Amino acid sequence: MTGFANGVLKIDSELSYAIELRSVNNRYFDFNLRMEDDLKYLETKIKALLNVKIKRGKIDCRIIKSISSNAENKYSKDEVKKAVSIMRAISKISHQDFKVTPMEIINFIHFNQSQATIKFDEKKFMSILKTIITKFDHDREREGKNLSLILKANVNAINKKIISIRKFYKIDSKEYQHKLKEKITTVLKEIDHQRLHQEAVLFLQKSDIEEELNRILSHNQEIIQLLNSNEPVGKKLDFMMQELNREANTLGSKSISARISGLAVDIKVLIEQMREQIQNIE
Repeated sequence: MTGFANGVLKIDSELSYAIELRSVNNRYFDFNLRMEDDLKYLETKIKALLNVKIKRGKIDCRIIKSISSNAENKYSKDEVKKAVSIMRAISKISHQDFKVTPMEIINFIHFNQSQATIKFDEKKFMSILKTIITKFDHDREREGKNLSLILKANVNAINKKIISIRKFYKIDSKEYQHKLKEKITTVLKEIDHQRLHQEAVLFLQKSDIEEELNRILSHNQEIIQLLNSNEPVGKKLDFMMQELNREANTLGSKSISARISGLAVDIKVLIEQMREQIQNIE
């Protein structure tokens, strides 16, 4: 499911870290973290914290260091010259053109100062991250409720089509039996009418769709129960779509009239719509 949340950890009046979480749909848990090198040691802890709440989705986490522009006035000319000299030497060693902006110089000075003077509060950072993840999870939960309503509407639509199929089958099976007898009578001059009736009944038994209709209704009932659950149900719903699709295919193959075939196709379309939406559900 898609989601978004952000927050800020302030280190001092000049330095802060902006934390941002975004997610898009994915069948699996795919985590991507972008952060400053000095915080890389937290990557495993951040991933584990996220994985407690989130089981599916492509998660992008950005942690961006931000230095106030007012910090520029606090650096002496000697500090700036020293920083530029070091940065130029690094460019020369790495055989790159030397191009630097004022903000890059400030970042360089502040980074080197912070190693000795600023103590990063990991406990506070993880606490803020937990709060952001909670907000993030609420955002995804809101989308999940909307998707649940869409899926329930499709389930209700399938159930209504099952009712129509049952009604039509009672009528169409009698018509089909009558047409079958007429065709056979036309082909054969001498015929055992009792045997003909038995064969027609046997054929209709083989084309009976009541079992498929009952299974579809049973699957739909289970889908509603899963949608009302507070547990992650995405993978279970994936499986239910496979089962529904199998029953719909059998239903179509056993059809004895155009209108029942049309309703079977409608059911398959509704199942496909549900399958696409379920890819977004955890």
